[in-house]
Amino acid sequence: MLLRIKIKNFRSFYEETEFDMFPNPKRTSFPNHVYSDQKIPLLKQAAFYGANGSGKSNFIEAFNFLKSFVIDKDFMKRITVSRYVFRLIEKENLDPICFTLEFKALEEYFIYSVRLSDDSVEEELYASGLGEKENELIYQRVGSRITAPLSDHISELKEAIDNMVQNNPKSSLLSLNSEFPILKDKRVATVSNWFEKQLSVMKVNTTVPTLIELLSANESLLNFTNEMFANVGVGIEAVKIKSEPLDQWTTEDYKDFKEMLQKESGSKYYLNLMHMEDKRNIFSMSMENGIRVVKELIFEQIGANGFHGNLEINNQSDGTIRLLTLIPALYDAIHNKKVVCIDEIDHSIHPTLMVAIMEYFSSVETNGQLIFTTHETCLLNQQKLMRPDEVWFTEKDNGATRLYSLNEFKEHNTLSIEKGYLQGRYGAIPFIGKLGE
Repeated sequence: MLLRIKIKNFRSFYEETEFDMFPNPKRTSFPNHVYSDQKIPLLKQAAFYGANGSGKSNFIEAFNFLKSFVIDKDFMKRITVSRYVFRLIEKENLDPICFTLEFKALEEYFIYSVRLSDDSVEEELYASGLGEKENELIYQRVGSRITAPLSDHISELKEAIDNMVQNNPKSSLLSLNSEFPILKDKRVATVSNWFEKQLSVMKVNTTVPTLIELLSANESLLNFTNEMFANVGVGIEAVKIKSEPLDQWTTEDYKDFKEMLQKESGSKYYLNLMHMEDKRNIFSMSMENGIRVVKELIFEQIGANGFHGNLEINNQSDGTIRLLTLIPALYDAIHNKKVVCIDEIDHSIHPTLMVAIMEYFSSVETNGQLIFTTHETCLLNQQKLMRPDEVWFTEKDNGATRLYSLNEFKEHNTLSIEKGYLQGRYGAIPFIGKLGE
C-alpha cells in the first residue's frame, strides 16, 4: 500500500512536491473506497487531471524511475541522471533528483529516500513510526559509506557490504542485496520484494508480452477477463485460449514462421517464445509434457441474427486491445494487493466504456490501489464514482509542475465536479488562443 511520495527535481517537478493516499475524514461518501481496517486509513484509488504537458506522465514516470533504480543494479549505468532533472532554469542544474516513498509491505510501514546525481548516490531506509514514534533506521548509504545498525557490529559483514558498494557505486543497496543477500535485517528483502512485485507501472505504450501464458496459467485471471468483457458491452461473449501442438497448428498467415520453428525444433532459443504484432499478442509457444504447444487468444463474438463466431486478436479494435492490456493490472489492484500506476488509463477507450470499468472497480471489494492519469472528465462524478479526495490536478507554473488535490476546494457533494472542471473552477486545463491568428 502506498501512503505518500515526495518528488523533487525530477523532470517537471522542480520544488518538492508531495502526493498522498490519505482520505479526508470529513468525507463520508463511498466508505468502501477507504481501507480503514489498518493503522493508517488509505484510499483505494486516485485520478490525475491536467492539460497536456502539465506533468501527469512525469508523475507516473517517477514511480517507474524509482522502481527501476531499486530493482535493477545496472539501471544507473544506462542513463545520464542530469537528463532527468528540471532543466528550465538559466543556470546548470546540479542538484540531485530526490524521491521519498512511504509505504506498507507485509503489515509493516517503511520510508525509503534516495538522492541521485551523475556522481553520487545517497539512500536511506527506515521503519516508519507513522508519526507516533521515531522512525527506526534500517540502513543509510552516502556514496560508499554504509550504516546498517543490525550488521555494523559484525566486522565481516560490514567489510563485505562496503566492498559490494565500492564495486557497484551507482547501484541501489536494495538491488545489490537482492543479488547478494548480505544485510542481516530481513526487512530489506521485504522492501525489495515490494518494489519488484507489488508496485506496477503501465505507460501508454506498455504491452504484456506474456499475456497469453498469464491467462492460460491463471484460471481466476481468465474468469476475471471474461467477467470484464461480459459487463462492458463490446460484443465479446468470451475470451478463450486455443491450444494446439506445433505439428497440428494450422495457420496460413504464419506458415513460414511455423516451418522455421519446426526446422529449429532442437534449438533452446525456440522452446518458449511470445510473438506480438501491433501491440497484439498473436501467439505464444511453450513446452508442455515434452511437446511444443502453440496458444492463441480467441474471441467469441455475437454476429448477425444472434450468430456466435470466433475471431482472432488481429480482428480486434485498438480499444479492445487496450482493455485487454489493462485487465491484468486491474486484477492485481483488486486481488493481489498491488499498487498499480497507469498513465492515460482511457487511451483508445470510449468514455462510456471507461465509466463502466471505473464503476466496476469502485464497487467491488479490493485490496490494492489504482493510481491513474486521464483526460476523461466523465469520471469526475462524485455521486457515482469518486470522492473529491481521490482527485488530483497538475498545472504548470513557469515550466514546473504544481500538484494539488480537489480536496482543497470546499465543494458540496451535490455539485457537478465535471462541469466545474471544464469551466476552469479548479484550474489544470489548457489555455488555448485563437488558432490561425
